[in-house]
Amino acid sequence: MSSEPFLPAPSGVVRYTIPADLAAVDPLRQRFIDTISNGELSAEDLDGWKLVFQELVVNAIAHGAKHDPARAVTIEWSIAHNAIILAAEDPGPGPPDAKLLAPALPEDPLAVSGRGLFIIANCTDQRRWWRGPDGFRLEVLKHYPSAGLPLPSNPELDSVLEELSSCYESLTVFHRLTGSLIESGNLRDFITSSLDEFLSLHPLERIFFQAAPTIPDTVRKLLGSAAWFLDPTDSDPALRGLGTLTRETVWEDFADLARQHPGVTALRSVGAGSVFPIIAGGLHFGALIALRKPAVVESKSRSLGTLRTLADLCGIACANAHLTNLRDESQKDLRELEIAVEIQKGLLPILPAPVSDRWLVSIYQESSLTIAGDYAIARTDPAGNLVVAMIDVMGKGVSAALLASIFRTAFELSLQLPSSSAILETINKTLCTQLGDLTMFLTCSIARVSADGRSLEHSSAGHCPTFFYKADGSRTFFEPSGPPLGILAAVTYANDRVALEGGERLVFVTDGCYEWDRREQNFGWDRLVEHMDQDRTASPPELWTHLRDRIRNQCGLNLEDDCTLITLDLLK
Repeated sequence: MSSEPFLPAPSGVVRYTIPADLAAVDPLRQRFIDTISNGELSAEDLDGWKLVFQELVVNAIAHGAKHDPARAVTIEWSIAHNAIILAAEDPGPGPPDAKLLAPALPEDPLAVSGRGLFIIANCTDQRRWWRGPDGFRLEVLKHYPSAGLPLPSNPELDSVLEELSSCYESLTVFHRLTGSLIESGNLRDFITSSLDEFLSLHPLERIFFQAAPTIPDTVRKLLGSAAWFLDPTDSDPALRGLGTLTRETVWEDFADLARQHPGVTALRSVGAGSVFPIIAGGLHFGALIALRKPAVVESKSRSLGTLRTLADLCGIACANAHLTNLRDESQKDLRELEIAVEIQKGLLPILPAPVSDRWLVSIYQESSLTIAGDYAIARTDPAGNLVVAMIDVMGKGVSAALLASIFRTAFELSLQLPSSSAILETINKTLCTQLGDLTMFLTCSIARVSADGRSLEHSSAGHCPTFFYKADGSRTFFEPSGPPLGILAAVTYANDRVALEGGERLVFVTDGCYEWDRREQNFGWDRLVEHMDQDRTASPPELWTHLRDRIRNQCGLNLEDDCTLITLDLLK
């Protein structure tokens, strides 16, 4: 390897791996030149880099990979400390050190090869090389101390930044719309203002609410006069068909839509569109349909994330309006509690946990039919880490179910945050902003397991302790590090971090698993700890069955509170 001093490793490296085929050189060279030509380089400098790129990559393909398309070469470039760095890596042994240290022109001036290293050396300031069992790497650098060089474009980084931007925009819209939902007493006005706000952010041909044939008359009467509302009996048959869809659908042209739903025969003039079903409380109200202008190019992921949030909130608002109109004063409280459970089951189903050979997540829940405030969820974030959350809303009825649903939306939008405590703090600020003076809050425990199953972090906001059993069977607790969510905005939460070996188990519970046992202070919790310790090696289904049998034996069939249990087993 050359002993010349070199710059530190730059950040933002752009890397491409291509087959050893000369046809791939020109397009890649153009990408490289496009990257460096946005600064203050002269035409002479750019021509020099074109020669260097050509010689460096062609040498790697011809001499390193022997023109074998089944083999690959890797090209990298970056900009750091006012210098351009270009490197090529191939599976060959590389030229001798003597040629690399003192490259020269061939003795025969008519020779068709042998000039590459000479050109590279004379057009750059430094060279460095490595040899290893997998091949040879040559890296060259040229300084531009007074030039304003551009930062290189990194497709992977650009994609991540775009996704983060999309999440933050959806979260901003979520902040405003949930506040409007909580404060609004008029379903039609809430949806009207929400659609107007969305259209101000995203250029669409049209956005509307296509009612499903099953939409309750109570909601149809409330929305019937709105310009954006299409009644199922009056609308175009094609749109009526889209309103019956119960799964999210996105299409870029008619052929794309027809492939997904062959029965749809219209909308041929629409360039692109999307359908987000509006379902809540076990009722299908219709769909939020957005049609995009054919000439418009915008961030599809950004608009779709916001539309998904908007459709969820429209479902909550429709369910609440429908149930409010159905409510009979003589049975108001009972009906509201039943509806809350329906909303919980419709909007907050226990979703299947992510599957991995590094962990096993099991979620069990039984409702008391009176509270409807427990919720558990397991998801993987964009990096492949497992994120598990358990909440318990302090309240009852529709408001508790709505607050749990708002939590779920905020949780989904916050998965990309760097730690479990950051997720808690972001959701807490959202709830404090939206709840205002409402006396509602929720407790929450969140655990994050790294994608490789080697580390765990845990944070808790006022939730009961989480059981943590090590592989040897010993038990500790992860305790809360701050108050429940939705009370104080300026709160920070701590992370408990542990290294994992495999064989560990976490158990999350809600207070419905032990607070029914109140014969003396803390007796219920102490008995639950004894029970869990005795069953620490039981399978998740056995653990849940034994807990429910114990409660039934003491209290009968009807629960006093929701009972929810999560087990997280780290596999060896």
